[in-house]
Amino acid sequence: MTIQEAASILGVIRQDDVRTIKQKFRKKIGQYHPDAVGSDEPEHIKKAQLINEAYSILRENAMQGKEIPAATPVWKARVVENAFTGRTIYMILWEDHKKEYIEVTRGRYEWDPDLEEFDCLLKSLNQAVLELLEKIEHQNGIFQDYEYDLKTQRFPYQVQLFHELAGQYILPVSCLKKLASPIKRDEEKRHIYKVQAFLGTKGDSKIFRAMLKLKNGDLLYADSLKNNRIMVSDGKGVSLGHLSLSEDSLYYVIIPILQKHLAQVKFVVSTMEVKRNIRPYAVRVNIDLYLRMDKIEEPEINSDQNVAIEGVLNSYDSYLKEIK
Repeated sequence: MTIQEAASILGVIRQDDVRTIKQKFRKKIGQYHPDAVGSDEPEHIKKAQLINEAYSILRENAMQGKEIPAATPVWKARVVENAFTGRTIYMILWEDHKKEYIEVTRGRYEWDPDLEEFDCLLKSLNQAVLELLEKIEHQNGIFQDYEYDLKTQRFPYQVQLFHELAGQYILPVSCLKKLASPIKRDEEKRHIYKVQAFLGTKGDSKIFRAMLKLKNGDLLYADSLKNNRIMVSDGKGVSLGHLSLSEDSLYYVIIPILQKHLAQVKFVVSTMEVKRNIRPYAVRVNIDLYLRMDKIEEPEINSDQNVAIEGVLNSYDSYLKEIK
């Protein structure tokens, strides 16, 4: 554990002395120690262990007169003023090859790939969604999931809210510039990006046979953008299914760019891989996805997005009133 990680766990700042660090340790351990909270759940034990380790590191450094970095520095990502709700920013702490998420700060911050790992963003968005839904549940006097099997029933609302919040915090143009580098500019000085994608299928089917006929340099065409997927077809109009992208984060960047008509897209077959030594036979089509950015300005969050979120929450509220 680094000093920065320890400071984040206890909320210690640079000016804190040994006495202040001890006070913050006692307050924090009182919130999580199994004896204090009356729980022997593994997460409470693990949290208490981390707090103890953090205190040991900070106390030793403070006694030696070493400077302690600020625990919760001002997050350098831009603030999305019109976002529906704030979210918790996490960082990952590795302990013996196990991940532990540590809270860093909270606010309406956009996702900056240079500052925040994608896994941390997903956890942040999921947490923000649960907070919104639990608020509606509490307003309806529901405080336990098992009372109405809410884990199952709230899932469709979770999915809708997750995608709406992702659309607010993942600013696609800004993220594309950090996740990929333009390969060139055209004569009108528009940036062109190239992203790796692929298609694949198994067995003897119409799609399988259509993929086998593809050649390097063939163009594919976008049929639709549904459920966060890009559906494509060949030059004869045969549907080939949805594209898989090289990184999960790109789905939340490229698809919004296409939905908002911020770029022109071209799909070009690059290489083919056919495996005939297994049954059923398998084929993989590697594709170069080109984006020509027609607009470099980031679209602002409009009121419709917040209205959509409010609509999902109202629907959940109505559902809860029906089942009570």
